[in-house]
Amino acid sequence: MWFVYLAVGLVLLVAAGLYVRRRLAGALSALGIRDRRVRIVRWAVLWLLYGVPLLMIVSIIAVLVLGRESIPRFDGPIGTWLLLFPFLCTLLITMQALPWLLALDVAHVIVRRRRGVATATRVRTIGVLAVLGAFALYTPVRILVERGAVRLREHQVAVAPAGTRFRIAFVADIQQDGHTDAARAREVYATLDAKQPDIVLSGGDWINSGPEYIEAAAVAAADLKSRLGTFSVRGDHEHFAYFDRERSVGEVEAAMKRHGIAFVNDEVRWFSHAGKRIAVLFINHNYVHRTTTETIDRLIEAARGADYTIALTHQLDAQLTPLLVDRVDLILGAHTHGGQINPVLGVVHVPLARLETPYTDGRYRAGKTTIIVTAGVGYSVVPFRYAAPGSIEIIDLAL
Repeated sequence: MWFVYLAVGLVLLVAAGLYVRRRLAGALSALGIRDRRVRIVRWAVLWLLYGVPLLMIVSIIAVLVLGRESIPRFDGPIGTWLLLFPFLCTLLITMQALPWLLALDVAHVIVRRRRGVATATRVRTIGVLAVLGAFALYTPVRILVERGAVRLREHQVAVAPAGTRFRIAFVADIQQDGHTDAARAREVYATLDAKQPDIVLSGGDWINSGPEYIEAAAVAAADLKSRLGTFSVRGDHEHFAYFDRERSVGEVEAAMKRHGIAFVNDEVRWFSHAGKRIAVLFINHNYVHRTTTETIDRLIEAARGADYTIALTHQLDAQLTPLLVDRVDLILGAHTHGGQINPVLGVVHVPLARLETPYTDGRYRAGKTTIIVTAGVGYSVVPFRYAAPGSIEIIDLAL
Protein backbone atom coordinates (compact mmCIF):
# COMPACT_ATOMS: atom_id res chain seq x y z
CA MET A 1 0.00 0.00 0.00
CA TRP A 2 2.88 2.34 0.77
CA PHE A 3 4.09 2.05 -2.83
CA VAL A 4 0.60 2.87 -4.12
CA TYR A 5 0.55 6.05 -2.03
CA LEU A 6 4.02 6.92 -3.33
CA ALA A 7 3.00 6.43 -6.96
CA VAL A 8 -0.18 8.51 -6.53
CA GLY A 9 1.84 11.17 -4.71
CA LEU A 10 4.36 11.41 -7.56
CA VAL A 11 1.59 11.82 -10.13
CA LEU A 12 -0.06 14.55 -8.05
CA LEU A 13 3.31 16.23 -7.52
CA VAL A 14 3.97 16.44 -11.24
CA ALA A 15 0.49 17.73 -12.09
CA ALA A 16 0.26 20.20 -9.20
CA GLY A 17 3.82 21.39 -9.67
CA LEU A 18 3.35 22.21 -13.33
CA TYR A 19 0.07 24.00 -12.59
CA VAL A 20 1.46 26.12 -9.73
CA ARG A 21 4.59 26.88 -11.77
CA ARG A 22 2.41 28.16 -14.58
CA ARG A 23 0.35 30.36 -12.24
CA LEU A 24 3.47 31.80 -10.61
CA ALA A 25 5.08 32.58 -13.97
CA GLY A 26 1.85 34.18 -15.18
CA ALA A 27 1.64 36.39 -12.10
CA LEU A 28 5.25 37.53 -12.49
CA SER A 29 4.71 38.30 -16.18
CA ALA A 30 1.57 40.29 -15.32
CA LEU A 31 3.70 42.42 -12.99
CA GLY A 32 6.03 43.25 -15.87
CA ILE A 33 8.94 41.01 -14.83
CA ARG A 34 11.25 40.38 -17.77
CA ASP A 35 10.85 37.10 -19.63
CA ARG A 36 14.44 36.03 -18.88
CA ARG A 37 13.88 36.31 -15.14
CA VAL A 38 10.56 34.53 -15.38
CA ARG A 39 12.27 31.65 -17.21
CA ILE A 40 14.85 31.43 -14.41
CA VAL A 41 12.01 31.14 -11.88
CA ARG A 42 10.31 28.45 -13.95
CA TRP A 43 13.52 26.37 -14.12
CA ALA A 44 14.19 26.91 -10.42
CA VAL A 45 10.74 25.60 -9.54
CA LEU A 46 11.32 22.53 -11.72
CA TRP A 47 14.59 21.78 -9.91
CA LEU A 48 13.16 22.38 -6.43
CA LEU A 49 10.19 20.10 -7.04
CA TYR A 50 11.67 17.32 -9.15
CA GLY A 51 15.43 17.42 -8.59
CA VAL A 52 15.48 15.47 -5.32
CA PRO A 53 13.08 12.71 -6.45
CA LEU A 54 15.16 12.32 -9.63
CA LEU A 55 18.42 12.11 -7.65
CA MET A 56 16.91 9.51 -5.31
CA ILE A 57 15.67 7.35 -8.17
CA VAL A 58 19.02 7.54 -9.96
CA SER A 59 20.90 6.74 -6.73
CA ILE A 60 18.77 3.69 -5.98
CA ILE A 61 19.19 2.38 -9.53
CA ALA A 62 22.96 2.93 -9.32
CA VAL A 63 23.19 1.10 -5.98
CA LEU A 64 21.23 -1.85 -7.36
CA VAL A 65 23.38 -2.02 -10.49
CA LEU A 66 26.59 -1.82 -8.45
CA GLY A 67 25.37 -4.47 -6.03
CA ARG A 68 25.71 -2.36 -2.89
CA GLU A 69 24.19 -3.68 0.36
CA SER A 70 22.31 -0.67 1.71
CA ILE A 71 19.98 2.08 0.56
CA PRO A 72 21.51 5.48 -0.33
CA ARG A 73 20.68 8.37 1.99
CA PHE A 74 20.86 12.15 1.88
CA ASP A 75 21.21 12.73 5.63
CA GLY A 76 24.45 14.74 5.67
CA PRO A 77 24.39 18.53 6.16
CA ILE A 78 24.60 19.23 2.43
CA GLY A 79 21.92 16.73 1.50
CA THR A 80 19.67 17.90 4.33
CA TRP A 81 19.83 21.66 4.03
CA LEU A 82 20.66 22.17 0.35
CA LEU A 83 18.47 19.40 -1.09
CA LEU A 84 15.84 17.95 1.24
CA PHE A 85 14.78 21.09 3.10
CA PRO A 86 14.23 23.24 -0.04
CA PHE A 87 12.48 20.31 -1.73
CA LEU A 88 10.14 19.68 1.21
CA CYS A 89 9.28 23.36 1.62
CA THR A 90 8.60 23.79 -2.11
CA LEU A 91 6.50 20.62 -2.17
CA LEU A 92 4.42 21.75 0.81
CA ILE A 93 3.98 25.27 -0.53
CA THR A 94 2.81 23.85 -3.84
CA MET A 95 0.32 21.36 -2.42
CA GLN A 96 -1.06 23.75 0.19
CA ALA A 97 -1.48 26.59 -2.30
CA LEU A 98 -3.16 24.37 -4.90
CA PRO A 99 -6.80 24.61 -3.68
CA TRP A 100 -6.45 28.35 -3.17
CA LEU A 101 -5.08 28.85 -6.67
CA LEU A 102 -7.89 26.77 -8.14
CA ALA A 103 -10.36 28.97 -6.26
CA LEU A 104 -8.64 32.04 -7.71
CA ASP A 105 -9.14 30.58 -11.20
CA VAL A 106 -12.86 30.33 -10.53
CA ALA A 107 -12.88 33.90 -9.20
CA HIS A 108 -10.95 35.01 -12.30
CA VAL A 109 -13.68 33.67 -14.59
CA ILE A 110 -16.41 35.43 -12.58
CA VAL A 111 -14.59 38.76 -12.34
CA ARG A 112 -13.65 38.69 -16.04
CA ARG A 113 -17.31 38.45 -17.01
CA ARG A 114 -18.38 41.25 -14.69
CA ARG A 115 -15.39 43.64 -14.61
CA GLY A 116 -13.31 42.77 -17.64
CA VAL A 117 -10.03 41.03 -18.38
CA ALA A 118 -7.73 43.65 -16.87
CA THR A 119 -9.42 43.63 -13.47
CA ALA A 120 -9.67 39.85 -13.41
CA THR A 121 -5.97 39.49 -14.23
CA ARG A 122 -5.01 41.99 -11.54
CA VAL A 123 -7.10 40.18 -8.91
CA ARG A 124 -5.62 36.79 -9.79
CA THR A 125 -2.06 38.14 -9.90
CA ILE A 126 -2.34 39.66 -6.42
CA GLY A 127 -4.08 36.54 -5.11
CA VAL A 128 -1.49 34.11 -6.52
CA LEU A 129 1.45 36.03 -5.07
CA ALA A 130 -0.29 36.51 -1.71
CA VAL A 131 -1.12 32.81 -1.34
CA LEU A 132 2.31 31.57 -2.40
CA GLY A 133 4.03 34.24 -0.31
CA ALA A 134 2.03 33.37 2.81
CA PHE A 135 2.80 29.66 2.58
CA ALA A 136 6.43 30.37 1.63
CA LEU A 137 6.81 32.23 4.93
CA TYR A 138 4.70 30.03 7.23
CA THR A 139 5.88 26.59 6.11
CA PRO A 140 9.66 26.77 6.77
CA VAL A 141 9.16 28.80 9.96
CA ARG A 142 6.77 26.18 11.39
CA ILE A 143 9.18 23.36 10.47
CA LEU A 144 12.20 25.04 12.05
CA VAL A 145 10.42 26.26 15.21
CA GLU A 146 9.11 22.75 16.02
CA ARG A 147 12.25 20.88 14.94
CA GLY A 148 13.23 18.46 17.70
CA ALA A 149 10.08 19.06 19.78
CA VAL A 150 9.05 15.99 21.82
CA ARG A 151 6.08 15.96 24.20
CA LEU A 152 6.00 13.88 27.36
CA ARG A 153 2.38 12.74 27.72
CA GLU A 154 1.09 11.07 30.85
CA HIS A 155 -2.01 8.87 30.74
CA GLN A 156 -4.04 7.64 33.69
CA VAL A 157 -5.94 4.41 32.97
CA ALA A 158 -8.24 3.35 35.82
CA VAL A 159 -8.71 -0.40 35.84
CA ALA A 160 -9.86 -0.61 39.46
CA PRO A 161 -10.77 2.21 41.86
CA ALA A 162 -7.75 3.26 43.90
CA GLY A 163 -5.73 0.43 42.39
CA THR A 164 -2.00 -0.07 42.72
CA ARG A 165 -0.08 1.81 40.04
CA PHE A 166 1.67 -0.11 37.27
CA ARG A 167 3.72 2.35 35.18
CA ILE A 168 4.53 1.75 31.52
CA ALA A 169 7.01 3.83 29.56
CA PHE A 170 6.00 3.62 25.90
CA VAL A 171 8.43 4.79 23.24
CA ALA A 172 8.76 4.15 19.50
CA ASP A 173 10.13 5.47 16.25
CA ILE A 174 13.39 6.78 17.64
CA GLN A 175 14.77 6.01 14.17
CA GLN A 176 18.33 6.75 15.16
CA ASP A 177 20.40 8.25 12.36
CA GLY A 178 22.46 11.34 11.64
CA HIS A 179 19.62 13.60 12.79
CA THR A 180 18.32 11.72 15.81
CA ASP A 181 21.72 10.65 17.08
CA ALA A 182 22.76 8.75 20.20
CA ALA A 183 22.94 11.93 22.30
CA ARG A 184 19.40 12.87 21.34
CA ALA A 185 18.13 9.34 22.01
CA ARG A 186 19.74 9.37 25.46
CA GLU A 187 18.00 12.65 26.29
CA VAL A 188 14.66 11.01 25.51
CA TYR A 189 15.52 7.89 27.49
CA ALA A 190 16.62 9.97 30.49
CA THR A 191 13.22 11.67 30.51
CA LEU A 192 11.50 8.29 30.66
CA ASP A 193 13.92 6.91 33.27
CA ALA A 194 13.15 9.85 35.54
CA LYS A 195 9.55 8.64 35.71
CA GLN A 196 10.74 5.29 37.18
CA PRO A 197 8.60 2.97 35.02
CA ASP A 198 7.90 -0.64 35.94
CA ILE A 199 8.38 -1.69 32.33
CA VAL A 200 9.45 -0.14 29.02
CA LEU A 201 7.52 -1.13 25.90
CA SER A 202 8.64 -0.10 22.43
CA GLY A 203 6.76 -0.01 19.15
CA GLY A 204 9.99 -0.52 17.20
CA ASP A 205 11.83 1.50 14.56
CA TRP A 206 14.99 1.88 16.63
CA ILE A 207 16.96 2.85 13.52
CA ASN A 208 16.06 4.77 10.37
CA SER A 209 18.18 3.04 7.73
CA GLY A 210 21.76 1.98 7.22
CA PRO A 211 23.78 -0.58 9.19
CA GLU A 212 26.11 1.98 10.75
CA TYR A 213 23.48 3.01 13.31
CA ILE A 214 22.55 -0.46 14.57
CA GLU A 215 25.14 -0.82 17.33
CA ALA A 216 24.90 2.83 18.37
CA ALA A 217 21.11 2.54 18.69
CA ALA A 218 21.45 -0.59 20.83
CA VAL A 219 24.06 0.99 23.09
CA ALA A 220 21.87 4.06 23.62
CA ALA A 221 18.76 1.93 24.25
CA ALA A 222 20.60 0.23 27.11
CA ASP A 223 20.11 3.50 29.03
CA LEU A 224 16.42 2.66 29.40
CA LYS A 225 15.85 1.48 32.97
CA SER A 226 12.84 -0.22 34.52
CA ARG A 227 12.04 -2.94 37.04
CA LEU A 228 10.96 -5.51 34.45
CA GLY A 229 13.11 -4.52 31.48
CA THR A 230 12.62 -3.26 27.92
CA PHE A 231 10.60 -5.19 25.35
CA SER A 232 9.98 -4.33 21.70
CA VAL A 233 8.14 -5.39 18.58
CA ARG A 234 9.58 -5.01 15.09
CA GLY A 235 9.01 -1.84 13.13
CA ASP A 236 9.38 -1.31 9.39
CA HIS A 237 12.81 0.21 9.66
CA GLU A 238 14.35 -2.76 11.43
CA HIS A 239 14.21 -4.25 7.92
CA PHE A 240 15.90 -1.31 6.16
CA ALA A 241 19.54 -1.47 7.25
CA TYR A 242 20.31 -3.63 4.17
CA PHE A 243 18.49 -4.63 1.02
CA ASP A 244 18.56 -8.11 2.58
CA ARG A 245 15.69 -7.67 5.05
CA GLU A 246 16.34 -10.84 7.04
CA ARG A 247 19.95 -9.86 7.56
CA SER A 248 18.82 -6.41 8.64
CA VAL A 249 16.31 -7.68 11.20
CA GLY A 250 18.76 -10.28 12.46
CA GLU A 251 21.53 -7.76 13.10
CA VAL A 252 19.21 -5.26 14.78
CA GLU A 253 17.68 -7.85 17.11
CA ALA A 254 21.08 -9.38 17.94
CA ALA A 255 22.54 -5.97 18.82
CA MET A 256 19.54 -5.09 20.96
CA LYS A 257 19.71 -8.43 22.75
CA ARG A 258 23.38 -7.86 23.61
CA HIS A 259 22.35 -4.66 25.36
CA GLY A 260 19.34 -6.00 27.23
CA ILE A 261 16.44 -5.19 24.91
CA ALA A 262 14.20 -8.13 24.05
CA PHE A 263 12.42 -8.33 20.70
CA VAL A 264 9.23 -10.40 20.95
CA ASN A 265 7.33 -11.37 17.81
CA ASP A 266 3.75 -12.70 17.81
CA GLU A 267 4.03 -13.97 21.38
CA VAL A 268 2.36 -13.32 24.73
CA ARG A 269 4.49 -12.41 27.73
CA TRP A 270 3.15 -12.42 31.28
CA PHE A 271 3.99 -9.92 34.02
CA SER A 272 2.84 -9.79 37.65
CA HIS A 273 2.15 -6.72 39.73
CA ALA A 274 0.45 -6.42 43.12
CA GLY A 275 -1.11 -9.86 42.71
CA LYS A 276 -2.48 -9.05 39.23
CA ARG A 277 -1.50 -10.87 36.02
CA ILE A 278 -0.85 -8.69 32.99
CA ALA A 279 -0.66 -10.24 29.53
CA VAL A 280 1.15 -8.32 26.79
CA LEU A 281 0.52 -9.41 23.20
CA PHE A 282 3.57 -8.55 21.09
CA ILE A 283 2.19 -8.29 17.55
CA ASN A 284 4.51 -8.25 14.54
CA HIS A 285 2.49 -5.99 12.24
CA ASN A 286 4.12 -3.48 9.89
CA TYR A 287 4.54 -2.75 6.19
CA VAL A 288 6.91 -5.68 5.74
CA HIS A 289 4.99 -8.27 7.77
CA ARG A 290 1.21 -8.46 8.24
CA THR A 291 -0.32 -10.34 11.14
CA THR A 292 -3.04 -12.80 10.22
CA THR A 293 -6.43 -13.21 11.86
CA GLU A 294 -5.36 -16.69 12.96
CA THR A 295 -2.33 -15.26 14.75
CA ILE A 296 -4.43 -12.69 16.59
CA ASP A 297 -6.93 -15.38 17.63
CA ARG A 298 -4.06 -17.51 18.92
CA LEU A 299 -2.61 -14.64 20.95
CA ILE A 300 -6.01 -13.69 22.39
CA GLU A 301 -6.56 -17.27 23.48
CA ALA A 302 -3.08 -17.45 25.01
CA ALA A 303 -3.87 -14.34 27.08
CA ARG A 304 -7.07 -15.79 28.48
CA GLY A 305 -7.34 -15.41 32.25
CA ALA A 306 -5.30 -12.22 32.47
CA ASP A 307 -6.47 -9.46 34.78
CA TYR A 308 -5.43 -6.94 32.12
CA THR A 309 -4.43 -7.39 28.48
CA ILE A 310 -2.22 -5.08 26.43
CA ALA A 311 -1.63 -5.37 22.69
CA LEU A 312 1.62 -3.80 21.47
CA THR A 313 2.15 -3.29 17.75
CA HIS A 314 4.15 -1.08 15.45
CA GLN A 315 1.42 -0.30 12.94
CA LEU A 316 -2.21 -0.03 14.00
CA ASP A 317 -4.03 0.14 10.68
CA ALA A 318 -7.55 -0.57 9.44
CA GLN A 319 -6.73 -4.27 9.02
CA LEU A 320 -5.48 -4.88 12.55
CA THR A 321 -7.66 -2.58 14.66
CA PRO A 322 -10.98 -4.46 14.37
CA LEU A 323 -9.21 -7.70 15.31
CA LEU A 324 -8.26 -6.21 18.69
CA VAL A 325 -10.99 -3.79 19.72
CA ASP A 326 -13.16 -5.15 22.56
CA ARG A 327 -10.82 -8.17 22.83
CA VAL A 328 -7.97 -6.46 24.72
CA ASP A 329 -8.02 -3.69 27.30
CA LEU A 330 -5.28 -1.47 25.93
CA ILE A 331 -3.68 -1.11 22.48
CA LEU A 332 -0.33 0.63 22.07
CA GLY A 333 0.53 1.69 18.52
CA ALA A 334 3.24 3.69 16.77
CA HIS A 335 4.41 4.19 13.16
CA THR A 336 2.35 7.29 12.28
CA HIS A 337 4.78 9.96 13.55
CA GLY A 338 1.59 11.93 14.18
CA GLY A 339 1.47 12.30 10.41
CA GLN A 340 5.03 13.73 10.36
CA ILE A 341 4.07 15.98 7.46
CA ASN A 342 0.64 17.49 8.09
CA PRO A 343 -0.09 20.00 5.32
CA VAL A 344 -2.68 22.75 5.49
CA LEU A 345 -5.89 21.85 3.69
CA GLY A 346 -7.70 25.14 3.39
CA VAL A 347 -6.91 26.58 6.83
CA VAL A 348 -6.48 23.37 8.88
CA HIS A 349 -3.51 21.02 9.16
CA VAL A 350 -4.55 17.50 8.16
CA PRO A 351 -2.45 14.46 9.22
CA LEU A 352 -1.53 12.40 6.18
CA ALA A 353 -1.56 9.34 8.46
CA ARG A 354 -5.36 9.43 8.24
CA LEU A 355 -4.96 7.73 4.87
CA GLU A 356 -4.15 4.59 6.89
CA THR A 357 -5.92 4.97 10.21
CA PRO A 358 -8.10 7.35 12.26
CA TYR A 359 -5.77 6.69 15.20
CA THR A 360 -2.94 9.02 14.25
CA ASP A 361 -1.70 10.53 17.51
CA GLY A 362 -2.81 10.45 21.14
CA ARG A 363 -5.42 8.64 23.17
CA TYR A 364 -8.69 7.20 21.86
CA ARG A 365 -11.56 5.01 22.99
CA ALA A 366 -12.99 2.25 20.79
CA GLY A 367 -15.68 0.20 22.48
CA LYS A 368 -14.21 -1.10 25.72
CA THR A 369 -10.63 -0.68 24.49
CA THR A 370 -8.29 2.22 25.19
CA ILE A 371 -5.95 3.07 22.32
CA ILE A 372 -2.75 5.11 22.70
CA VAL A 373 -0.71 5.98 19.61
CA THR A 374 2.64 7.67 20.09
CA ALA A 375 3.97 10.21 17.61
CA GLY A 376 7.50 8.89 18.10
CA VAL A 377 10.71 10.90 18.08
CA GLY A 378 12.64 10.59 14.81
CA TYR A 379 12.00 11.01 11.11
CA SER A 380 11.30 8.92 8.03
CA VAL A 381 12.11 9.70 4.37
CA VAL A 382 12.76 13.40 5.13
CA PRO A 383 14.43 14.60 8.36
CA PHE A 384 11.72 17.10 9.25
CA ARG A 385 8.29 17.23 10.84
CA TYR A 386 5.56 19.71 9.97
CA ALA A 387 2.78 20.38 12.49
CA ALA A 388 3.55 16.97 14.03
CA PRO A 389 5.76 17.25 17.14
CA GLY A 390 7.10 14.00 18.55
CA SER A 391 5.96 12.32 21.76
CA ILE A 392 6.83 9.73 24.38
CA GLU A 393 4.24 8.24 26.71
CA ILE A 394 3.95 7.38 30.39
CA ILE A 395 0.92 5.18 31.11
CA ASP A 396 -0.20 4.53 34.69
CA LEU A 397 -2.52 1.56 35.11
CA ALA A 398 -4.49 1.52 38.37
CA LEU A 399 -4.70 -2.26 38.83
